Amino acid sequence: MKRKTNISQLNLRLTQIVCLLFLLSVAATEVVAQSSGRISGRVMEQATGEPLVGVNVFIQGTTMGAMSDVEGYYYIMNIPPGTYDITVSMIGFTRQIVQEFRVHLNENHTLNFELTEETIMGQEVVVMAETERVKLDVSSSRTLITSQSIAASPVSNFEEILANYPGITLTAGSEGSGIIIRGGNINETNIVVDGLSTRDMRTQQPNTTLNLTAINELEVISGGFTAEHGGVRSGMVNVVTKEGRTDRFDAVVDFRISPPQQKHFGPSPYSLDGPFWQVYAGEHAMTGVSTDMVNNGQYPFTFIGWNEFARQRLSDGNAETDMTPQEALEIWKWQHRPREYANRADYILDMTLSGPIPFLKNTTFMASQRYDDLMLVYPLSRDNSIASSTLFKITSHLGNGRKLSIHNGYLLKRGVSSGVYSNSIGMIDGTRQGTSYARNSLQVEHLWHDAAMNPIETWHYRGGLQYNHALSSRTYYEVASEFTAYQTKQEPTGVRDITCIKTIGNRCFDEAPFGYVSSEIGRIGETYDLLNEFMMSGGGRGRDNSRYWTLGTSFNITSQVNRFYQVKAGADIEYARYSERRELNNEASTHTREERPHYWTYFNSTPLNTSAFVQNRLEFGAMIANIGIRADYMWYGERAYELDSDLIFNQLPYTLARYRENELSFSHLQTGDKVSKFYLSPRLGISHPITTTSKVFFNYGHFYQPPVLDQLYTVRPLGQGAIIPNLNAEWPKTISYEVGFEIGLLEDYLLSFTGYYKDVQNQLSPINIVSWDQDNDIRTFENNSYADIRGIEMRFQKVVGRWLQGWSALEYSTRSTGFTGFRYIFEDPLRARDQRETINQQRQEPRPSISANITIMTPPDFGPQWFGNNFFGGWRLNINQAWSDGGEFLTNPEARVGQRRYVPVIDYWNTDMQLSKNFYFGSTVIGFFAQVTNLTNYRGFPNPQNSIRYRESLRFPWYQGDRKGNDKWGEWDKDHIDLGYHSWNQFINPRHFSFGFRMQL
Repeated sequence: MKRKTNISQLNLRLTQIVCLLFLLSVAATEVVAQSSGRISGRVMEQATGEPLVGVNVFIQGTTMGAMSDVEGYYYIMNIPPGTYDITVSMIGFTRQIVQEFRVHLNENHTLNFELTEETIMGQEVVVMAETERVKLDVSSSRTLITSQSIAASPVSNFEEILANYPGITLTAGSEGSGIIIRGGNINETNIVVDGLSTRDMRTQQPNTTLNLTAINELEVISGGFTAEHGGVRSGMVNVVTKEGRTDRFDAVVDFRISPPQQKHFGPSPYSLDGPFWQVYAGEHAMTGVSTDMVNNGQYPFTFIGWNEFARQRLSDGNAETDMTPQEALEIWKWQHRPREYANRADYILDMTLSGPIPFLKNTTFMASQRYDDLMLVYPLSRDNSIASSTLFKITSHLGNGRKLSIHNGYLLKRGVSSGVYSNSIGMIDGTRQGTSYARNSLQVEHLWHDAAMNPIETWHYRGGLQYNHALSSRTYYEVASEFTAYQTKQEPTGVRDITCIKTIGNRCFDEAPFGYVSSEIGRIGETYDLLNEFMMSGGGRGRDNSRYWTLGTSFNITSQVNRFYQVKAGADIEYARYSERRELNNEASTHTREERPHYWTYFNSTPLNTSAFVQNRLEFGAMIANIGIRADYMWYGERAYELDSDLIFNQLPYTLARYRENELSFSHLQTGDKVSKFYLSPRLGISHPITTTSKVFFNYGHFYQPPVLDQLYTVRPLGQGAIIPNLNAEWPKTISYEVGFEIGLLEDYLLSFTGYYKDVQNQLSPINIVSWDQDNDIRTFENNSYADIRGIEMRFQKVVGRWLQGWSALEYSTRSTGFTGFRYIFEDPLRARDQRETINQQRQEPRPSISANITIMTPPDFGPQWFGNNFFGGWRLNINQAWSDGGEFLTNPEARVGQRRYVPVIDYWNTDMQLSKNFYFGSTVIGFFAQVTNLTNYRGFPNPQNSIRYRESLRFPWYQGDRKGNDKWGEWDKDHIDLGYHSWNQFINPRHFSFGFRMQL
């Protein structure tokens, strides 16, 4: 039987290798999609309607061009995004020039010409290019965003720009911060800059700290991406940065500053007029705060008073704790010294310089720097966060259709670790991630102890080399290599000064609660203040000194075989080395892995990834069909662990003792060969025009994504159990369907409808295998989770206008999730039977959302001109408006389906605004702007940490008597609703102003 199994495995492996080699033999691919466009069309003689052969069509200022064939067709491929002048010439015919023709990222543009015989020597016809509103050959939901749109938007970072568009939402929480596309997860989307992925491969989450002034154009694909895209299941963001010009230098500087202000509503918790100083050091601190004082609104909470506190100390029989009421008050005041925060401005500097490199012919550079210095909502081990992004690109046109590009990107981030008692990977910063933490997770007891959470730094380098060669106007190939290096450092903040700083009575006090108490100077464990309320030491348990590097290479080729058929194909391979070093310190001092292996997440892994694809583009008149297939192969470099429940129940193999016996390893429980996975993904997209300004499109595809590193490689003993990876688990899979309709209305408007369905299968969910007496509790992952995501999007856009431009979008989506198996595998049959009563499916009611972006402007030539500028012309008022239905909240999730009770949730809405004006001084443009976020000062949902008192004060329809009502979950401004006394952290993100200037040289 074993021999048959081995033969079967060998056959499967051979089949995988043959399939992969077949794809490699017929194709070569790139890691990501190409970052260029195509111009094609037909040249005819106007008088006769006959095709013209040998007509020269070229792009001015470049070496790109083509000659029309015997049927008059021409193709110019691999054109970088930008605005060009297109010249068409032939001896005996009048030359034509199309000015300001915009080539977009990954678009195929049609440009037809009709030439007339030349009657006057040197005669030429110049026309302005027209904007193509409906992209008839695009078979998916796709949004293009230009650098001009970015500059006009009333937001300051990359992810907020993306969030303005349908299907894209922002999220922040324990899993990280970033964008979600059409109900997926953060790590299901990739952001690619100049062909280099920005993903942190530990979590597969893309980086959203990007240099906005360096962006030439970006493409957002929210559905139906083609076969060249791999490792993603929800969406792709493809960014192309600027290239320097050979004849001049260009510079853009964008600087914005936000005056100091609190980033939360309510008083400062640290200030003398805050709730804690008001009670513990206020007018009635000695005698105490009674319930009546609280009820009449004089104080936020009760307190026995320092007189009673001192009396209880005197009567406890321990002379060492005796103190006078005044001494107790002074000690409390010393241990809770006011902390300054929100006392410095936020500022962002984003600048880009590009141009020719002296003494190197046809070689240009682009250098860009972005620096974000943002205050945290509350001070922790740091009171601010830093994000520094550096980009440097060299582009050399070598002649004969050859181009060499060198890309470099370096990202440094400084913030605060996201866990007090954990070694989690996340970071708290001054962006959405820090705001989410302040609202959802900040513990009151940590307010004064700055070492409760460690500082953290990450470094991320991305470098690449790309060689592009146009073999003809119809065929080109690209060879690329990529290197990525990542490192993180999370360690405790500075050690506490334990010398005597303050004397109160006969007691001496150091600088507590500030500084870290290491094992060398005391006990790492938690200590608290006089009232046992606020932490004086402890926390800061997690450490992280992990790193990794990856090296990859790719080859791709694209060819326009004839006017009906284009093919793109290729392959890539990537090798990685991961060194995970995370420690969770739970004792009085730090320990090596050999001493306390159950405190460490420690592994070394060297996976190998390779992929291949073939993408075919068929053109039948104006109908387009994109048909492709993708192959993904990954070699894990590890053998699978034994996870048979019967073996675990009978032998109890995964214990700390056995881990030590096997030299800090469970390798004796690994079975079989080293694991590898192979998947094929078909992709199909069709775009069919109805008229010259309308189309319908459809796409379908399978999308796979490997598990994250922790799910593949973390092996960690836990006393009588362990965390064990399930290497035999399949990759999560999404089968996506999308259908859409677009139509251009009148001359300035565009209307689009899109419907989508995502069948999410084989999601990895935690599962515990628990023996009878819990002598072995194994935590692993299994493909036992699924999701169904459905939605409709509608977008109405005013494309051009001298006084008004903008768009509005409606999205209507719903999501259902559930489990195909149980959360636990119990040996105890009674516990297993009880689990069967648990509901394993959750539904979400359809939730509509509306977003809009309106730009009100004055024409550039409006009004009188002074000093070369029209003061009343060129003003732009840009408004972003967002609203979403709150949906429903399940108040009793453990109940049976028929007994579940839902209540409506308050809606979300937000308004951002920017007012800007540019001034022109020759070739220099200087613009000034003012931004307001949360214009209406919307408070939103109250802090969920106070949910017990809050929930008990709400009135629902199924209650009786005075408690019966129709409150919504999230309402807070009714007299009977009790939010608790922590008014300082109930609501965050008040109205926020920023001012700045933008200079272009």
